Amino acid sequence: MRQREGYRPLAKARISDVARLAGVSTATVSHVINNTRFVSEATRKRVLQSIAELDYSPNEMARILKTGKKKLIGFIVPDISNEYFSALIEEVERTVASQSYKLIVTNTRENEQNELDSIRALTSGMVDGLLVASTAHSFRSLREAVPEDFPVVLVDRTFPDSSFSSLTISSHRAVYQGVTAMIEKGHKNIGYIAGLQHISTAIERLRAYKDALHDSRLPVQEDLICFGDSMHNSGNLYVGELLQRGCTAIAVSNNAMAEDVIYYCHKHGVVIGKDVDILTSNLDDRRYYYLGKMGYVRQPALELAQAAGQQIMACIADPNAPAKDKIFQATYMEIGG
Repeated sequence: MRQREGYRPLAKARISDVARLAGVSTATVSHVINNTRFVSEATRKRVLQSIAELDYSPNEMARILKTGKKKLIGFIVPDISNEYFSALIEEVERTVASQSYKLIVTNTRENEQNELDSIRALTSGMVDGLLVASTAHSFRSLREAVPEDFPVVLVDRTFPDSSFSSLTISSHRAVYQGVTAMIEKGHKNIGYIAGLQHISTAIERLRAYKDALHDSRLPVQEDLICFGDSMHNSGNLYVGELLQRGCTAIAVSNNAMAEDVIYYCHKHGVVIGKDVDILTSNLDDRRYYYLGKMGYVRQPALELAQAAGQQIMACIADPNAPAKDKIFQATYMEIGG
């Protein structure tokens, strides 16, 4: 961008140069850069234009020393290869960027020790706040790894005794509707591939499956319930076994394992919607229309991620604010045909 006529900055622009060119105080320039106080849109645009014209780059270490903020947020996820968590990461990153935050992501691979190590590393001065989709077995172990008063928001997964803010999705109603729909089609032997038994989302979905059977006066057959590890390459281990046990329908706890089930059926010539009915969770449904009609539990991932980004920024701004919990609702639908 061409500089305004008649203005000659120093070789390396300073904040005072930006202020003088924009016709504002250095404090106003600082507020625009750090988003620390309201500045009118007209003034903000003028400051940003001056920054661009002068190619001004604030000293990052000086800013950190002055504000105490690194403008970095950590996000600990259990499985980065899972498209659901990838979608969360992308939308959280977009949301926090509105306040000039950057995102640091670590992948625990559903391993609690990896998670605790990541928490300790990120909270040792690297980030201003932390989002966690936890794989911990208890809130206590998670809490003990976090420094006192450090801003933390739990995402997707939570604990009954948590004292942190949380944003989660309830799938009970949607899974219940999906299993009930299978029963109404005449299925009596409905298999279930569950996720890790200590994860809040997996616990709730398994309960919904059992509730649907119970309310339809069908027995819960424990030998038709298999437990995967909530990641890829575990759901496919149980499909053949469930089919051999007489299952005509299979419900799957999460999308990673559901992809395994669909791949197994495709590979072994099992026709979905004819040989077996499937209830999936949060798959990109456009990729699966050609495979036949399936029940589908949609998780509002983008809404969850946006709220998570906003909540962690609020916690950073006021670490002493009371914890808040927000629950979104999954929805049941059918795809394909």
